Amino acid sequence: MHMIEALINSAQSYLLNLDEARLRYAFEYARDAHASQLRKDGSPYITHPVAAAEILTTLKVDEDTLIACLLHDVPEDTTRTISDIEKEFGSSVCFLVEGITKLSKVHYRNNMMTRQVESLKKLFLHSAQDPRIILIKLADRMHNMSTIDAIEKKEKRERIARETLEIFVPIANLLGVWQLKHPLEDACFRILHPEAYSAIEMQIHATKDKRVDLIQRSIQEVGSVLTTHGVKVESISGRKKNLYSIFKKMQRTGKSFSQIHDLLGLRVIVDDIESCYQTLGAIHQSFTPKIGRLKDYIAIPKSNGYQSIHTTIFGLEGAITEIQIRTRDMHLENEYGIAAHYFYSDEQNIKRDQVKLRVQKKYKWVQKILDLQKDIQQNDNFMKHLKLDIFEDRIFVFTPKGDVVDLPVGATTIDFLYHIHSDIGLVALNCSINGALRPLTTPLNSGDVVLIHTSEEAPGPEVKWLEMAKTNLAKTRIKEYLKEKDKNELMLAAETLLQRKLEFFTDRVHQNLQEEEKIFLLDIFNLSSWEDLLMDVGKGLLDVHEIMAKLFEFEQSGGGSLDNMTVLSFCVEVENRVGMLGNICNLIARGGVNILKVESLDAENKNVILKLSVEIANYEQFEMITANLKKLSGVFEVTREIGAVES
Repeated sequence: MHMIEALINSAQSYLLNLDEARLRYAFEYARDAHASQLRKDGSPYITHPVAAAEILTTLKVDEDTLIACLLHDVPEDTTRTISDIEKEFGSSVCFLVEGITKLSKVHYRNNMMTRQVESLKKLFLHSAQDPRIILIKLADRMHNMSTIDAIEKKEKRERIARETLEIFVPIANLLGVWQLKHPLEDACFRILHPEAYSAIEMQIHATKDKRVDLIQRSIQEVGSVLTTHGVKVESISGRKKNLYSIFKKMQRTGKSFSQIHDLLGLRVIVDDIESCYQTLGAIHQSFTPKIGRLKDYIAIPKSNGYQSIHTTIFGLEGAITEIQIRTRDMHLENEYGIAAHYFYSDEQNIKRDQVKLRVQKKYKWVQKILDLQKDIQQNDNFMKHLKLDIFEDRIFVFTPKGDVVDLPVGATTIDFLYHIHSDIGLVALNCSINGALRPLTTPLNSGDVVLIHTSEEAPGPEVKWLEMAKTNLAKTRIKEYLKEKDKNELMLAAETLLQRKLEFFTDRVHQNLQEEEKIFLLDIFNLSSWEDLLMDVGKGLLDVHEIMAKLFEFEQSGGGSLDNMTVLSFCVEVENRVGMLGNICNLIARGGVNILKVESLDAENKNVILKLSVEIANYEQFEMITANLKKLSGVFEVTREIGAVES
């Protein structure tokens, strides 16, 4: 019985009107329902929902949420039904439980992928009405990850960890629930990269004492500086990076652990926004700031609502130190995310319906998910676009009037213009980015100011736009337009696009596919003629990337004659600076690609053109490394050969 006592004590610490008897009854109900069930580690099944509920008390969730968490596996894993739960605990708890209950195992017995995606769809659908459901699901996953070692098969542990990292960690990020996001990341990191995890953990432990001492002295020094400048400070605390964030930075920069210096972090909490900027000024007057590391998320919040000022300084003993500056309200929301709206606002006597309106307005991603569900029927496409549109890192681009447009990293002006208006693609001619004339296919970066130039003479959306568009919205609008275009025009555009791609990945310039290759493709895609294939490409129903991937497989099996597919050479125009080549080579190596040769072709002013020859295992591998290279700071262009831009 000690389990429920601990949970009640945790809940009573912030729920002054907790109905202890109701919570205890929910525990007993779940315990009895799961009485015959054990977890993989041999413990009674009830330990899992209780542990998940304990996690939720750290977010200060309400009574119904705790009860729903205790009951969340009852309908699926026991003989008791959703109707039973509604009868015993009411409609509110019933709705929450139904939202997180997985779909019937019987219905999806033969297709676990389908079952997983359908469960996610149902989860999102319910969460659009009540985001508390996702909080329960995250706590459920958090406890499962903490006990994942009980699963014997390594492959299953890795599959669960990968799913968690690709789906549930981004959800926690979008919700702004850092208390769950960081532990989930580290738990996945330990399973997916055990050697790297152990190495970083050991190095963190080895430097712990020195780091703790430096943080304490830094807190005192910053506090003294702010007092001298008359800034009223609520608190200053140390902040450590989680292991996975260190690992990601090592991957992103190509640096070793010893080369990463901004492991020290402080968080300053002040009374109001004005004090945030006063704090920033005082710190910059007293310490040397690191150029290019100031980020103002108060003026421009992140897409998940995150607000804070970040600056990096050379602190005590020259240590690179990141400082976050925010108000108490910002801190509350940044730490607890969506939970702060739902639960902490009760202390301020804000009506729940007003809170829901604020939540729905702030977390627009929920509506994006629902829009995806309407547009996408197939489960694999749902997952693909879910990760693409919702879970990828975001950039913030501005209209000339200063309006902020939120897009995924890698988005182009095409995505921007369709975000502005669904019909602007019909008349878009080109664009200006930060005052410079650019084509519509130009990738965008945070902070860019974009102006779309229109003309009634504009040719309209083209097939190649589908390759450059990043968002589902843009792709959908382009496909709708292409379906109405003239058949001959579509086929010609598709043939040109396919030939251009073929030229990029082979040495057969202006050479058509051979007959056996065409027959192979028609069979793979279940099409009756080459004209049908070109029409599907032209209408956007068939991705040219899929065609190239299948051609590569055909060649690898000995059935085709594509030249130079396993060894490819390409050029990268980069900033000529120390460490640039190392960063590029590290990025390629992390993609599992072997570099055969690197040579410098040309160097003018600040830029240099590198020619790299690589050995690839499949088409997707090369697509991945070229896409990642474009995102690397200091890379300007990736081409198959000088003058032929990769598209």
